[in-house]
Amino acid sequence: MNAIVTLAIGRKYERMFDKYCRKNWQEYCDKFGYDLIVITEPLDKSERASRRSPSWQKLLILSQDWSSKYERIVWVDSDIIINSSNAYDISDGVPIEKVGAVETYSLMSEEIYKIAINRGAEYCKKNNTPFIEALTPNAYYSQRGINDESLNKVVQCGVFVCSPLYHKDIFEHIYNTYEDTHGAEWNYEMPYMSYELIKADKVHWISHRFNFSVGEIMLAFYPEIWVRKRKGFINLYLDIITRYIGPRRKQLKRSLNNVYSLSIFMHFAACSKYMGFIKSRS
Repeated sequence: MNAIVTLAIGRKYERMFDKYCRKNWQEYCDKFGYDLIVITEPLDKSERASRRSPSWQKLLILSQDWSSKYERIVWVDSDIIINSSNAYDISDGVPIEKVGAVETYSLMSEEIYKIAINRGAEYCKKNNTPFIEALTPNAYYSQRGINDESLNKVVQCGVFVCSPLYHKDIFEHIYNTYEDTHGAEWNYEMPYMSYELIKADKVHWISHRFNFSVGEIMLAFYPEIWVRKRKGFINLYLDIITRYIGPRRKQLKRSLNNVYSLSIFMHFAACSKYMGFIKSRS
């Protein structure tokens, strides 16, 4: 038995998942024989856990009573829309002893990825949003306090295939060893999870279509949608109008649906406000 698992804690995230994700996720599960498990309460309710992003709790999914009945568990962040029309099983070809995951820096060529990162940094600077401008995998780690010159890949931890039998211990080790002491720009558990899994030679790389990162793709190929946020009530109103009415709405819809047509798991990390533009979600 296999399962797809996600976390949607809080009414806002439950509503988002139910509106944009549940139907297309269930279709994928039915197509490939997965149970769907949506966690709506924290797995760890300790004081330490309350000081950390809920994202860390994905590392506890293999430690639950229910997880032992599954041979494989696929973790999927709740801000992902699944396009199952041309999909195949994400677990296909992933050795049971490995964690199947997407490599962050090879979604596009190195040159294009650097353009996307630079544009992201410029956008965040204009909006006074913290951003770590790491142009290489090694810089991604070193700028987050992990110094190892041998590191040349980064696991994108929004989606991964794992096994309770083989990966429970290393997941618990990561959860218990590291702290969440910085802001969202540090990516919460991701640098530590990536580092530990790669160091232990636990990763099997899978198709980028299973973690198609909307933010990087749009920054690289459709940068016009990333405009400076306007301040004040009147400007906020104007921003909403231009986003959802008229030419910009058509542009957004066309661009995002082009990306959707290429994806299997379309990941709206840090840009979930665009999920409603996808024409077909079932």
